[in-house]
Amino acid sequence: MSKLWLVFLLFLSLSLLAVLPVFAATNVDLELALLVDISGSVDSTDFSLQQTGYANAFKDATVIDKIVNSGGFGSIAATLVYFSDSATQALPWTLIDSQASAIAFGNSIAGLSRPFSGNTGIVNGLNFTSPLFNNDFNGTRNVIDWSGDGSETNACSFTDPVCAALQAARDAFLSQSITNSINALVINDRDFFGNTGTELINSVAYATTNVIGGPGAFVIPVTGFDTFQTGVRDKLIQEISPVPEPSTFGLLASGLAGILYFSRRLKRA
Repeated sequence: MSKLWLVFLLFLSLSLLAVLPVFAATNVDLELALLVDISGSVDSTDFSLQQTGYANAFKDATVIDKIVNSGGFGSIAATLVYFSDSATQALPWTLIDSQASAIAFGNSIAGLSRPFSGNTGIVNGLNFTSPLFNNDFNGTRNVIDWSGDGSETNACSFTDPVCAALQAARDAFLSQSITNSINALVINDRDFFGNTGTELINSVAYATTNVIGGPGAFVIPVTGFDTFQTGVRDKLIQEISPVPEPSTFGLLASGLAGILYFSRRLKRA
């Protein structure tokens, strides 16, 4: 066997080794990170209502139908992060592609214990969650689902309607991909945070200015933790549903998505 042939075989082998890991990732319609506030303003009763709300939302028939029927892959990957002063990934990335796996994920949420409490460090939460999207899944879209009952208190004062550090954390995540977005579910907290017009900080305006962004980004306000379950169910339904593309730019968007899709796979390999 000639040396040239041996060199060719070696090159082919190395090329295959480089390509094989690219195909190990699982394709999903959505990578969804639930970023959940467990700061001091969320008391034990609030935490229980919040936890039950998320757990039951993943057991909801309409949510499950959206997961398995609204996208091209019929599946999503989800994780849950708790945050206050610090943040922790309470549940790992989990494939949800059936009624059984959705219910199991809901049960996993229901079984979690509160790891800590403290101030409202949304910046810490976003910065912690952002790199978690470098995982074993390839999502058509990447969404951070933030829920909270207060403004940033570590990087900014809780009285500041605009928080530059929070905007920077948001923009850093959004800049990673045109498929990245952040949505918000804001919970009224007495006279401090809400959208009735009498609170110190308007929750919807705060989330719109400082937190949300990306394709189809939105804010859902709820009056309190007693109505949290309905809000999070509606939020999941909207998040899981594909973001409609303008028909004029559909082909271009598909091409860009394909380029990003394969670029991301190569990056993760």
